[in-house]
Amino acid sequence: MAATRTTDYAVRALVALALEGGSGRVKQASALAQVSGTPGKFMEQILRWLRQGGFVASRRGSGGGYELARPAEKIRMSEVVAWVDGGRNSRGVARGDAVGEVWGKLQSDAAGAASKVLAAETLARLVERVRTKLAAKGKTTEYQI
Repeated sequence: MAATRTTDYAVRALVALALEGGSGRVKQASALAQVSGTPGKFMEQILRWLRQGGFVASRRGSGGGYELARPAEKIRMSEVVAWVDGGRNSRGVARGDAVGEVWGKLQSDAAGAASKVLAAETLARLVERVRTKLAAKGKTTEYQI
């Protein structure tokens, strides 16, 4: 089960926000787009979806931006994928088509296995892995996700 580009960008945005930790600082959509390599308008849409899903909160005003709505330890990656993808990857299987039915079952099994792995992973654990990788590259404050 491959992640969609939208999911990839959403995870990158969440990681960037989590890397800020509890600093009280918010990040603007443009900054999140820059570190994730996401087109600016698309990042704004992703952040709206993440806000609707309860993953991020927004602050208005000149110092406004986005921050995590809840601690990274409380965000399961399976929740993020389920919310962002919202079933857009499901494909219809033609009835009576043996190949289609078998292939559909295999895709369903793969999605189930991936879901179990993602359900066991929190944003906090993912961020810790990113921090370790950044530290190994000597990049502790400036990062490109």
